[in-house]
Amino acid sequence: MTKVGLGLALTVGTASAVAAQQTRPDTARRERAERGDRGERRRGGPDAALLKGITLTDAQKTQLTTMREAQRSEMQKNREQFSAAMKEARAAREKGDTATARAKMTAVRTQMTQQRDRQMAALRTILTAEQQKQFDANVAAWKERGQRGMRGDREGHQGHGARGGQKR
Repeated sequence: MTKVGLGLALTVGTASAVAAQQTRPDTARRERAERGDRGERRRGGPDAALLKGITLTDAQKTQLTTMREAQRSEMQKNREQFSAAMKEARAAREKGDTATARAKMTAVRTQMTQQRDRQMAALRTILTAEQQKQFDANVAAWKERGQRGMRGDREGHQGHGARGGQKR
């Protein structure tokens, strides 16, 4: 009887430990995604890193808001196109056609980069000459961080090329 009791206690204890470990830290992120919250909800908006160290006047803030509103429909249309292209790339990859998948993904990345460059250029136009210097420095730092991430140079991160914790 004590063996059965001990076995039952171990089973219950193990089940409790497993349940406790299943509480995921990314629950809040998943909940925000389900509600549709995107980068615009972050502190400082989507351009926070680019505007670091820059104090906008009220007029510039108004211009920025107007610019974002004007770009919203274009971004929505592009998001739908990018999503469709990525689905096509995924389908091609699942069929074993990696060349087509890679080409579609490269095309989407190129279009996204061009869109972001247009947005940064538009944002830059509302800044003073002094603010543009800081903005340009922020853009350079932002691009450098992106390149480090792609190469996997950040400690604790393996970049986009690694899969599931595999070592290179």
